[in-house]
Amino acid sequence: MAKKQRPGKIPKTPEQLKQEVKYKNTLFNRYMLFRYSLALLFFANVYWFLTLLFVPSAYLVLPIVMLLILVLATVEQFKLYGAKQPKLSHTALALKAQLGVQVLVVILVIANQTNIVFPTFSNQLAAKLMVVGLQVLGMLLVGLNLRKIAKIKQNKDRYYLRFQHIEKYI
Repeated sequence: MAKKQRPGKIPKTPEQLKQEVKYKNTLFNRYMLFRYSLALLFFANVYWFLTLLFVPSAYLVLPIVMLLILVLATVEQFKLYGAKQPKLSHTALALKAQLGVQVLVVILVIANQTNIVFPTFSNQLAAKLMVVGLQVLGMLLVGLNLRKIAKIKQNKDRYYLRFQHIEKYI
């Protein structure tokens, strides 16, 4: 069945549709780091949740809350496809919350709570160093993402500059 055209609306040519998709994809690539980072943080929190599930503690609330916040941020990312103005409030909230949790985990590890926060690890120095090292890597990733959000808000990110160049030819 043929698609009905609205009166007065000129159908787009295949070339126009191709250019429109290219336009949207180029703009959406601006948020790629967030999508991959949120996925990584999501699965890290799933793993943490699963390890705490077998040895329940009050710390079980942390990964659950983080998973909910990360899901909201991921939904926000999908809504950005085709959007000209970035709305990254949930993404920024998720990253800041993750940073807070990571700082808290480092403090708890220093306070000899490693085996309670991460039941799969012991309170030995090697385990503590590994946990702290992973948290520091996570903090660096979150910092990189927060810096990119700041650049995007100011339209000074590399993808936006490239987008402006491509927009001239579309």
